[in-house]
Amino acid sequence: MTYAQLYRQCRRKLTNDTADFDLSQLFHAQFSPSGQMQRSEAEVSAEEAFIFQQKVRRLAEGYPLQYLLGEWEFYSIPLKIGEGVLIPRPDTETLVDAALELLSGIEHPIIADYCAGSGAISLALARFLPDAEVYAVELSAQALPYLYANVDAAAGGERVRIIEADVLDDSSLSALPPLDLLISNPPYLTEQELTEIPEQVRCEPRMALDGGPDGLRFYRAISADAPAHLKRNGLLIFEAGYTQAQQICEILRAAGYREISLRKDLAGIDRCVIARRP
Repeated sequence: MTYAQLYRQCRRKLTNDTADFDLSQLFHAQFSPSGQMQRSEAEVSAEEAFIFQQKVRRLAEGYPLQYLLGEWEFYSIPLKIGEGVLIPRPDTETLVDAALELLSGIEHPIIADYCAGSGAISLALARFLPDAEVYAVELSAQALPYLYANVDAAAGGERVRIIEADVLDDSSLSALPPLDLLISNPPYLTEQELTEIPEQVRCEPRMALDGGPDGLRFYRAISADAPAHLKRNGLLIFEAGYTQAQQICEILRAAGYREISLRKDLAGIDRCVIARRP
């Protein structure tokens, strides 16, 4: 079997809207990881063909492409990912854009990234704010190996310090210094939404998705505790689920936060909620 024949055979097994992109990503990752293309008429070994076919089978069954690749890019940073850690998404880049803009002009900003997961937000801010001090806070024993690996591998990773702590237990966060920014993409799916998510999302860790009965548990807890960690004019930035932005604003208003505003993602959804410490 040639490479071209293998590709065509596997393409027929995929019916999802992103099939061409997904298959090409898998194909290049296995057969041309260095960027050197295989000749389409060349023969592929039976072992290599079998490995590729098994990956395509899992993809067709709903297993995430990102986990099959073992790496995904966020804000131009390649991140190691796999089962046990949330897959970074373009929506979250909206938070990084807002943080970079709002911290512009602040010397040596001190930042904490709650529910850091793979370290996507932490590492993006560390790369583009060269004098920043960043604390990546994560509890999950499954996610932490990816976080450590990504921090070790990344440019600017030496300025990212990992804190193994529960953001719902403020007593575990006593090591944090006063912050210019607390930023978080917390779990925010409701109990109902967790029963309705696509198969690919079901493969991601429930711990990174489950926001409690109404999806707002983390927003309430972090908003209540954040003033103790923020400097006088410190900022709090949340990622919001697609229907949650106004509810989060109400939580922040009730807690006395100032200058509450929203930012939309590329789909026009209110994705980012920004507020200043009470």
